[in-house]
Amino acid sequence: MKHTLTLTRWHKVAERINAALKEREARMVAAFTEVEAANRRIGLYRAVLDKQSVDMVQPEHVRHVPALAVPEGEPSWGRRDPPRITLQVADAALLAELASKLAREQARSHALLDEIADLNREKLELDVASELHEIAGLAA
Repeated sequence: MKHTLTLTRWHKVAERINAALKEREARMVAAFTEVEAANRRIGLYRAVLDKQSVDMVQPEHVRHVPALAVPEGEPSWGRRDPPRITLQVADAALLAELASKLAREQARSHALLDEIADLNREKLELDVASELHEIAGLAA
């Protein structure tokens, strides 16, 4: 459909199109900001989950660790570091909860990235008179 409008009217049309593009851009920026936040949370959950190991001691069991415990594989000669105990601060329930949150945040991050991809594929079709092609920079 072709429209014959005054230059003033075309200016208003261009302003409306520009406003729509800015709104779409703002939605994309917001989605990227939510993706970045989700990725930071994913990193935090993953860091906690990855740092847990079977050789950690839960706080309530520290009193049962021998006072002179020496880590395995440490040579008996030379200067020794004092014994170290790695404290486990996350119980199984917390680890399961963090794993669940990690999966949920990853799914949210993927959904937001899919939404951004969909916004990038969206097209706006306009029928522009041939006299405006060169002015608008549409000339082939």
